Amino acid sequence: MADYPNLESQINTPVTCVVFDSIASTNDYLSTLAFSKTPQVCIAREQTQGRGQYDRAWLSCKDASILLSVRFVFDANVALNGLSLVMGLAVIEALENLGISGAKLKWPNDVYVDDKKLAGILIENSAQGQYQSVVIGLGLNYCLDQDFKCDSPWIDLARILKDLPAIEDLSAKLINHLIAYCQLFAEQGWSYFLATWNSSDYLLGRAVELELSNQKIIGKACGVNAQGALLIEANNQLVEAYSSKQIRLI
Repeated sequence: MADYPNLESQINTPVTCVVFDSIASTNDYLSTLAFSKTPQVCIAREQTQGRGQYDRAWLSCKDASILLSVRFVFDANVALNGLSLVMGLAVIEALENLGISGAKLKWPNDVYVDDKKLAGILIENSAQGQYQSVVIGLGLNYCLDQDFKCDSPWIDLARILKDLPAIEDLSAKLINHLIAYCQLFAEQGWSYFLATWNSSDYLLGRAVELELSNQKIIGKACGVNAQGALLIEANNQLVEAYSSKQIRLI
């Protein structure tokens, strides 16, 4: 059973931390809290209404996944383009510290290992006067049942690692990486991470189908631009995609 009695003490920066046995959505909970410049963390053993991109359901079972959200405040003048990609890089570095190599990021924010989805990230932001508040939600498959049903191929840490770390310890490591990367992003911006993204890009060089202006175009993924948009080469032109809803891997 997941237990988090020492979670806050394992986080490297001052935070406000709350843990739930069950909650509808960790993202939604943090979004209702009063504004605070101190990072806020919500973690749950179970989510009953977890969401992914475009309000897709994020399926989870109690204690089978790491389900957490971090609320971080940026100055209003910080451009948030590319932040979701950077949060994916934070997760990959945490996984590398566990000895997991070869993790990739499927634009914009899904973590893949061995061509299967391990984790997903959902970012939601709102303006707060001179500041902007960003809620970063992370769902990471920890130890799922063999018969867990999902529309896309999945993998969990139990199938990757011989020795599975305690869920509380791993959660703290992930939170530390997310906050550290937020701080670095605030100082350096997206361009600082671009080269690292290129080495982790799951779609790079792959054939994709792009839906644009009610037309379907076949092209090749060619990385991302300075705004974090996906670049697709099609018909000898580079097309920018800003929504993963437009893209299908073929």
